[in-house]
Amino acid sequence: MVKRFGLVIGLLVVIISLLILFDKIKIDNKSETTKEGQPLITNEELSLSRLKDKLLEKYVGIDVKTTAEKELVIQVVGEEDYFQSVKKDMESIAKNVIKTSALKDYSIVFERWEFTSLLDDNKMLGADINLLMEDLIKGLETFDVYEYLVIENRTTITIQTTIKSATHEDLQLAMRMEQAIKKILQTNASPNQSYVINILNTQREKLN
Repeated sequence: MVKRFGLVIGLLVVIISLLILFDKIKIDNKSETTKEGQPLITNEELSLSRLKDKLLEKYVGIDVKTTAEKELVIQVVGEEDYFQSVKKDMESIAKNVIKTSALKDYSIVFERWEFTSLLDDNKMLGADINLLMEDLIKGLETFDVYEYLVIENRTTITIQTTIKSATHEDLQLAMRMEQAIKKILQTNASPNQSYVINILNTQREKLN
């Protein structure tokens, strides 16, 4: 009888131990699954990325960010007239994109950038680049279709124009603008510095 009772107790101990071990394995697996299942980016970051992509379908020279005060900041490169002319449309696009996103309760504010690089830590460019940009703007203002320019990473010059299509005449005009830019660069830029030149129509299609 005693042996039988001891056997039962021993069997119960084994069963309890197995149950505890099984629960521990389940908890560990759940914890690992949760850890591996964590998103690589937050919903806010994803919403920002989607908004920027949407804005870039129509505009160049823009960036977006959020602040601790729950502000959605849209940063725009361009002259004051251009900046004022695009704010309303950009705000409409932003509101439509974020209305069901993690940013839906954020207020939208705008910042205008002047002589800044989108890909250079958002810092003011050196005096040499500022002077070069001034010379480029003076040269390009002789073209009625010129709107604004951006220099990115000191290697890429992007010219936004008001050209609406890509006809033969439009392409010829873009080539003349490119030649004017190259002539200014030969005079003002370092001989060891090379630039990629992009001339865009209103649909952000490259013309040159």
